Amino acid sequence: MTTRIITSLTLLVALALLASACGSACEDLANKVCKCQPTEAKKDRCKINVDAAVRNFDLSDEQEDRCQKILDEGTCTCEAVLAGDLFACGLSFDPMGAYE
Repeated sequence: MTTRIITSLTLLVALALLASACGSACEDLANKVCKCQPTEAKKDRCKINVDAAVRNFDLSDEQEDRCQKILDEGTCTCEAVLAGDLFACGLSFDPMGAYE
């Protein structure tokens, strides 16, 4: 079950967060999630997905800023990934944030 969560997180990060700029905040965030993969083979597969997403997706400055904020806050940890805490890595919407 944990492996399935990590794989899902990886794909979500790779597809939803990456920009085409080299070394972007979103790419850094995606690579951080990849490092949480339980095996070297899964880490390598994750990195391949990240690299493909970098080549194929562009993000707005607002989205890049969101990735940078998550990196700065330090909420996206392997512990959060393994616990399935999608919000910690910016992979879910906080409905209460709409009221702030």
